[in-house]
Amino acid sequence: MAASTPRKTATRKASTTPRRTKPKPPADLGIVLDDDAARAETEALVADREPLFTIGGKTYTIPKLVPPSWSLKAYEIAVTAGEPAALAFAAQKLLEPEAWDALVGCETLSRSGMTTVLQALMDKLLPNGAFVPKA
Repeated sequence: MAASTPRKTATRKASTTPRRTKPKPPADLGIVLDDDAARAETEALVADREPLFTIGGKTYTIPKLVPPSWSLKAYEIAVTAGEPAALAFAAQKLLEPEAWDALVGCETLSRSGMTTVLQALMDKLLPNGAFVPKA
């Protein structure tokens, strides 16, 4: 028996014209939470402020409403690291640095004044009285 030669198969040449396929529909991203509209809304929340305390004739303010992400973070910190850590986060997010410095440097700050200010900070972030500092 003689060895057979392999049969030649036709090779397909690559087409130079692009294939026509349907465009893919855009991926469903669910709710987009970090778009320009959300950024503008968050900035507006933080910019709309109300007075919290006055020291030396200067009134210091905090946002009237806070971004929900701040509340979630404060809750997470309170659960994982405790109330003092959540309070530190609240002070950092809500007070401008000069307001904190004024509060810390106020020699006439009473216990009730301090409790009122700190409770107001926590109430902004965790409105239903959760993790309010003890007097």
